[in-house]
Amino acid sequence: MACSGTTTDNTGAAVDDTAGASDAALTADADAIAVGTDATAPEDADAAAPGTDAIADAGTDAAAGSDAVADVAPVDAAVLDTAGGKIADPNVDGPYTFVEFDDKPKLATGDTVAIHCAYPSAGPSAGPYPVIVVAHGFQLTPDKYYGYVRRLASFGYVAMTVDFPTSFFGNDNPQEAKDLAAALDWAANKGGVLAGKVDAKNAGICGHSLGGKVAFLATTIEPRFKAAIGLDPVDGGGPTGCNPPQCVDVTDAIGKLAIPSGFVGETTDSAGGMQPCAPKMNNFETFYTAVPGPSFKVTVNGANHMSFLDDTNGCLTCGFCNPATLSQAKVTDLSRSYVVAFFERNLRGIQAYDDYLTGATAQARYVTTGMATIESK
Repeated sequence: MACSGTTTDNTGAAVDDTAGASDAALTADADAIAVGTDATAPEDADAAAPGTDAIADAGTDAAAGSDAVADVAPVDAAVLDTAGGKIADPNVDGPYTFVEFDDKPKLATGDTVAIHCAYPSAGPSAGPYPVIVVAHGFQLTPDKYYGYVRRLASFGYVAMTVDFPTSFFGNDNPQEAKDLAAALDWAANKGGVLAGKVDAKNAGICGHSLGGKVAFLATTIEPRFKAAIGLDPVDGGGPTGCNPPQCVDVTDAIGKLAIPSGFVGETTDSAGGMQPCAPKMNNFETFYTAVPGPSFKVTVNGANHMSFLDDTNGCLTCGFCNPATLSQAKVTDLSRSYVVAFFERNLRGIQAYDDYLTGATAQARYVTTGMATIESK
């Protein structure tokens, strides 16, 4: 894909790259991507306006995304922040427009990794913005998580997936965690379109499956991560297993975790099959048990291990998991909402977002409807 001196935000308008028309930050390895085009995941053609959920529903059909939102209880206008203003509903896109681009830098760890980044281009604040790193699951491609990156960018975060190397025959958990931490330095030093937009000292991390395990391991070596949330994390070694020191028991390592945490998971894949996708002895509940507070866990009824992906199209490994009975769109609506509300609460300190995590709105949307159970400590 050719790289031009302007990128495109999620309104479809051209945005001037402040570093100049030929912005050195967007090299041949860093192609600007227009939101809502076929360059990334398929999206609804009407997904231009911020404040809708069309962008976040990339990879699902429009009807499924609409039904999922329609099934959610309406927002109470009384959900206010401490200054008395109404806070944005994390279940739909936020008030920022954003731009996406790809890069393939060599990190300080020595690994060359693919990074997909979205950053705010206009909105209530000019930045700098907190940084969120999103870690992919075992043998899963980062593009399956772009919906989380886009939702976070629409709320004023610099968000990115980091394609750390994995192997079917055994992973190197410490190296993977170092790659996730080193991505903060990439963002802080990128310059160009990210100049003045990155607050790498106020960072959060989110991961699914193996990515959830490695994300929490990264918090033990990188103090800039101030909050961590796992999407059905698994503290295992994959189908072929792995041995120390490459394979780390993360639930042992996070026993004294000093930052807020959260876990959204399922129990459909805790047993059954030749290789359970999220074995009960290593699933998200073991993470929640291991960490001190403040923390919460949300058990999504009817979800399976792959329900947290934007979509399962072309995902060969997804077929090994037990079938989900809850629609993909409903699960990703819930999980994206939780990811945003969690970071708004714990990186920006907006206490009113507790309402969307464990409070009245969360209870009405998920518990009363039977979609999930919620526990906190």
